[in-house]
Amino acid sequence: MTTPLSLADYNSYITAFAQSIPATIERLSEITNGRVAPAVADLSIGSARKVTAAVIFFDIRGFTRRTSSSQIEELKKTLFMLNCVIPSMMRVLFRHGAYVEKNTGDGLMAILGVGDDAATIASKALSACAEMLFVLDDIVNPVLQQYGIERVDARVGVDLGEILLARIGVPRGAANHDRSSLTAVGPAANIACKLQGMAGTNEIFCGDRLLAGESLLGRAFFVDVTPPDWTWVYSNGGARYSCWRYSRRATRPTPPTILGGGLLGGWMPRPVG
Repeated sequence: MTTPLSLADYNSYITAFAQSIPATIERLSEITNGRVAPAVADLSIGSARKVTAAVIFFDIRGFTRRTSSSQIEELKKTLFMLNCVIPSMMRVLFRHGAYVEKNTGDGLMAILGVGDDAATIASKALSACAEMLFVLDDIVNPVLQQYGIERVDARVGVDLGEILLARIGVPRGAANHDRSSLTAVGPAANIACKLQGMAGTNEIFCGDRLLAGESLLGRAFFVDVTPPDWTWVYSNGGARYSCWRYSRRATRPTPPTILGGGLLGGWMPRPVG
């Protein structure tokens, strides 16, 4: 059974998002020309660890079109949008115990549920995915539209299975030198990535094992979307490993939250650009 969004969590999303906006605008106002890529912190290198977890891919639709302008003020708006969307999605993932493996620029890859049983992992992953799309639509997009920025649509792919987590590379380096990153390797990561690419606008596509996290009533939210040419099968028997569209969404807790006379009320600074 998916985890409902509590009023306290809903309030915390709004407050954290609202408090981040002034700093985001201030940072964008201080953009300067530069020639040197920023250094990165030291990263420890360790051996791979086999885990059972969910892998989640979140992607912003139409991002290339948003970055096609060479006008710096338009690009600032895109950066403002990213600074609103990506941290908000990360807060949702963190609330559900996920680790964000990488920021892809216009999306996120996260690992969730290490140490839990499969049914718990599936439930947490589905809750996180549904909540991300809800927060995007209910909290982030209304603010973006107040700033004259086109609403953001997204898509999500998620699968569950055994993966290897390992740091690949060398311990030190700047952006233009060798460095390391945490990498997830395994069929669940491959399938989740493929499912995200298959999903439509504001849709969640998931693999077969995510069904385990829902009650029989909850399974009404799954629709089989396995393509005819899909080749993934279960390794232990060769049965087809199906793909599903998951339609359940988180809902706004009641009573509705009012901060300063509006959704974000007095937090709103002047629009960027």
